[in-house]
Amino acid sequence: MSDAERPGPDWDAKYAAARGGLFGEAPNAWLAMCLARPGAAPRSALSLADGDGRNGTWLAGRGLETSAVDLSAEATRRAEARDRAAGVRVARTAADLLDWSPGARRWDLAALICLQGPPALRRRGLSLAAEALAPGGWLVLEGFGPGPAGAPAEGPGPRAPDLRWSVDESLAWLSGEGLEVHEALEGAVRLDEGPLHQGLARMTRLLLRRPPLG
Repeated sequence: MSDAERPGPDWDAKYAAARGGLFGEAPNAWLAMCLARPGAAPRSALSLADGDGRNGTWLAGRGLETSAVDLSAEATRRAEARDRAAGVRVARTAADLLDWSPGARRWDLAALICLQGPPALRRRGLSLAAEALAPGGWLVLEGFGPGPAGAPAEGPGPRAPDLRWSVDESLAWLSGEGLEVHEALEGAVRLDEGPLHQGLARMTRLLLRRPPLG
């Protein structure tokens, strides 16, 4: 899909104009919390919509064999520079998730952090994350969630309700995947992640697992 056809922000321009990490330098807090759980010990990771690399670089720094995909070529270039500065290696691809596929490869962890877009894009991203999971693998999602009781959402994140994640919709999209629900949350989270994610926000958080074999 060409840039002219694909809805949403011009991420190349946003990253090119940023002086530092567009979403901060630290990894996503929910991702870090999920990996701190007892029993969560992945050896490989796929970070979808990895942006300028804060999550992928961090995962590789923890010793995980890490792959990452992002729409923006400029974000991917910056992520590669981040990897070099950290002394880690991440297999990075600049690609539209609507066109990308993991093929036969499977990972112990698939992270989908703050992918913004219309339902078709979000559903595709979630489907890819589930498809990419090896037996016993973990799926970690965080995205901007709906406002309380259907009210308009305030704070960071897109204004349009159809660009936001909800637990019910996400789990419905994953029906038939056979994933175990370990966490499924909606609520207020105070963000401090670079210039675009600041302040109290409504967030959706999921932690799911593909059951191990046997």
